[in-house]
Amino acid sequence: MPPDVPLLTADERALDALQSVRVLYTDLDGTLVAKGGSVLADAGALPSLVVAEQIVALNRAGLAVVPISGRGRLQLRELTQLLGWDGYIAEAGGIIVHGTGLEFEERIDHGTWPADTLAEDTTPFEAINAVRAAETLMEALPGRIEHYAPWQFDREVSLLLRGCLDVAEGQAVLDELPLPLDLVDNGMLRSYGTLTCRDMPPHAYHVVPKGVSKARAIELDLAWRGLAREQAAAIGDSATDLQMADAVGVMALVANAFGSNGVTAGLAATPRDNVWRTQAERGEGWAQFARTWLAATGA
Repeated sequence: MPPDVPLLTADERALDALQSVRVLYTDLDGTLVAKGGSVLADAGALPSLVVAEQIVALNRAGLAVVPISGRGRLQLRELTQLLGWDGYIAEAGGIIVHGTGLEFEERIDHGTWPADTLAEDTTPFEAINAVRAAETLMEALPGRIEHYAPWQFDREVSLLLRGCLDVAEGQAVLDELPLPLDLVDNGMLRSYGTLTCRDMPPHAYHVVPKGVSKARAIELDLAWRGLAREQAAAIGDSATDLQMADAVGVMALVANAFGSNGVTAGLAATPRDNVWRTQAERGEGWAQFARTWLAATGA
């Protein structure tokens, strides 16, 4: 464990900062949910109420939780409604939604694309496909990148891929295309699919409009909610999640985050004084954060 990342529950600065927090932006896979995707399990995927109890406690206290994930709109809308929350951020920051029922408000982020980039009735996802972003990566890096089946369907903003890539190398390939795009590493996966690479664990990657990110989405959402940065916290397990620290007052990393080279490299490259860690992994770490947050606010 990096010695310069203090334990959330043992640092008075974290406890003081949490007193002001009114909304939590939470990653899902590797953070909130157990292996297999359940909130009714502990970090070892054994049946447990540890996470569900804290979800209920936060809901009773009136504290807002916003899932922020690479998953698509349909997946997040249903999950958000099932857990009793009222908004979500999908496709790695590309879709921001308030409300889960028939009445809702949404914002689609095109990043830094000029207003005339998209043809009428064309989505960012369609524009990314039109320049053959996935095919170009696969041709340049054979065996190291593929569609993340079956989750690549029903998308609007981002292309979802699975691979074993150096992000800088993949980004250099995308930079040759006629559309400004970013390659985003959204963390480790369990399955290689049909990839032939074995020199690193497989990761999920998103190809998004240049500038789209989880941190930017949080900034947009906070402005929409009328909240300041100090009133927000985030929790995650990946290098992409670590970047959320730049948009919130408190950033927490669950213990399993430190198994990622991207996280350790990100911590070394950009020191931040608002990043803490939980003692436990995955959902159990999430539950530790929730209990600490509730205690700090006196809710």
